Amino acid sequence: MKVKKFIADDIKQAMEQIRLELGEDAVILNTSKEPLKNVKQLFGHRKVEVTAAIDETPVNMPAYKSVIEDKQPRHISDGTEVAAAVGEQVMPQRVIPGSIVPSRLPEPIIPVYTEEENTWFKIILRQELEKEGKEVDLGLIGKWKKIFRQMEVNDTITELIFKDLETESDNYTNEEFFRVHLKTKIINLLKPAYNKENGVKIFTFIGPTGVGKTLSLVKLATRYKIIEKKNIALIAVFNQRFGAMEKLNFYGNILNVPVEVVMTPAELAQAVEMHQDKDYIFIDTEGRPSRVRSQVLELQTFLGAVREQQNIFLVLSTATKNHDLIRIANDFKSLGYNHIIMTKIDETDSYGSMLNIVCNTGVPVTYISNGQNVPDDIERISPKRFSEIILGSVVLDEDFQA
Repeated sequence: MKVKKFIADDIKQAMEQIRLELGEDAVILNTSKEPLKNVKQLFGHRKVEVTAAIDETPVNMPAYKSVIEDKQPRHISDGTEVAAAVGEQVMPQRVIPGSIVPSRLPEPIIPVYTEEENTWFKIILRQELEKEGKEVDLGLIGKWKKIFRQMEVNDTITELIFKDLETESDNYTNEEFFRVHLKTKIINLLKPAYNKENGVKIFTFIGPTGVGKTLSLVKLATRYKIIEKKNIALIAVFNQRFGAMEKLNFYGNILNVPVEVVMTPAELAQAVEMHQDKDYIFIDTEGRPSRVRSQVLELQTFLGAVREQQNIFLVLSTATKNHDLIRIANDFKSLGYNHIIMTKIDETDSYGSMLNIVCNTGVPVTYISNGQNVPDDIERISPKRFSEIILGSVVLDEDFQA
């Protein structure tokens, strides 16, 4: 393997240098800021250092199998077109930092948050105006709109849910009857994001630090191994997470399943190929701060090295602030995740942010995690169960009455 360090003004310039010198099959091993040489650099621009490598001997990659059922072209996350003829063997173009092929490409249900406009300022301003009595909603409709706002459900989503209900407001006099109609509206809103099992056997887990990513992986892996009697393998993209590796090795020994540790994209590709006989392969990755673009690109290199389709799970904490969750979900979009796992659901009683994320990304919250017990404290959810969680978190005034 040929390894070389490149120094450039920014990531884009470094990528161009790598392509010119090492070619399109090069992969990124590490990215960092140029070391400080003097005090002036603290207040000025610092260049980036990117370490890249190229295998001088080709790695035998598993063939990529197309599972697309129609004959229409599709576009993966970086815009590359993928042919979709049934049975056709398709190999996505290998580019730096790697073209990721998720098992499904979602579309937003309601794109209520955008990167171009200061949406959150507008939301806060609107809420403050309503507190001052600029907008008054009366009756059952107004009461529940207020409840949804307290749950931090985006106003655009709230208006869509209540749009048809408002025209029939005179028909709703019973609280429980009204809840049933709300539940139906939420289910219908969420249905486009959910689909049936797709048969993909590689489960890759990504997300920021400290959200319970490794524990979520272990819970699901244990269920597949013990309850469903599947033959599985665990792979960890490892750098410095000694504690996480100890946890993964511990459960690997208990489950009597192989645990592979990889440090480069090429090693990850080899590990996946080595376990092609397994029913499922679980890939754990290090937590990455989503705002550090270079680290997200580095992770993209690893995921792009896997030439088979993946179920990519973005793991997020329910206890995180609503607007931070949306920002993190947007920051990780380039990785092509197609499932979301919400952890620490027992640490909050307001789940409006879950509804916001599904609507804005079109990606289903497939699992929720509510504790540390393995494998019990994780639950697969459907639109019906999702609506029960949202409405079940509401405490009405009459709930306190004797």
